[in-house]
Amino acid sequence: MILRFAVWVGALLLTGCATLPSSENAVGLSVAGPPIPADSSGLAILYRVPGTEGFVGSIDQRWSLLGREDRGAASQPGEYRARACAPLPSGARTRENVIAAIAARAADHRVIIINESHAVTRHRDTIRRLLTALRPLGYSVYAAETFSNSEVGPDPVEATADLPFPHIMDGFYTFEPVFGRTVREAKRLGFRLAAYEETEEQTAQPGSDIEVRIAARETAQASNLATILREMGPDQKLVVHVGYSHASEVPVAPNDRLWMAARLKELTGIDPLTVSQTLCRSEDGEPFLAELPPEEAAGLVDLVLSQPVTQFARNRPMWRRESGDVEVELPPQLRHRSGPLIIEAFRTGEPFEAIPMDRLYLEPDEDVPLLLPPGDYTVRAIIPASGIQ
Repeated sequence: MILRFAVWVGALLLTGCATLPSSENAVGLSVAGPPIPADSSGLAILYRVPGTEGFVGSIDQRWSLLGREDRGAASQPGEYRARACAPLPSGARTRENVIAAIAARAADHRVIIINESHAVTRHRDTIRRLLTALRPLGYSVYAAETFSNSEVGPDPVEATADLPFPHIMDGFYTFEPVFGRTVREAKRLGFRLAAYEETEEQTAQPGSDIEVRIAARETAQASNLATILREMGPDQKLVVHVGYSHASEVPVAPNDRLWMAARLKELTGIDPLTVSQTLCRSEDGEPFLAELPPEEAAGLVDLVLSQPVTQFARNRPMWRRESGDVEVELPPQLRHRSGPLIIEAFRTGEPFEAIPMDRLYLEPDEDVPLLLPPGDYTVRAIIPASGIQ
């Protein structure tokens, strides 16, 4: 029997007070049925609880995929501790001004490379906003490290290009809802999505040491991006969304490693605008453009964006509320159980093959809300692979 439950929640004001529900600021939920086992989803490995038997991967990154960045921050706190950097003398100090300043610099480039932490979801939202600012400047191709690259036939993002939503087969980190929203925005803006990750054929031989494996991957990524650039029109520009050190333009210790950005510059002769979101973190306040930390190699990147360390309220990132998401309480049948559940909220009318707008792992009787933009959603519940039936 299909369960139906509708809840309307008014958007929160900055003061924390709720407004009265209206069609503009309300969220509607419809529960699609009783919880299903993870094995029924076809993606059980992604619904396994981090740290449990059989789990493979980085704990903080996988908690991020499950909507519990708070748990990831507790397990790997390094990226959630401040690393103070000096602001640029003329550095922008609000989110909107930072985006505008980066876009202004990007206007004179053909390629912009911006990095992220694979756990800190705020970085992905910043890139989503940057795509909007870059599109009028001629940027029309969006290449993300996570997009699956096929050796035979079209890449998944090409096969799903006509869909208005991100698809579960597009990549790995795109499984995380904030990354999914970034892909959704890229599609809405008319970007062509392109995969550039190394393929199996380009991977180093099994048993190779780490330096050989890194060199093979960075070379493959640069080569694949060079191919994408050759296939683009002369007036088209490229956004490259990477993780961590791939944005480095100069040799990096140890061993003077050459990461993708340096290899792409050498291979194509194109000087990309490189932006790092992972070098600096402030205790609080607004994001700002910062000086490169003095202990980093000179010329490592062109711009350093210092983001505030993520703070949490009711186990969810506070920046999500500040960006317009509404707190949505779950119906009782999804909160009071003997075992954990993973809750997913899909835009009404979209299939479960889409990336949900939010996903949330819940222990029994935890009081944690969904965070959603106003609109109507269909919710499903999944019993995680290690959950209690």
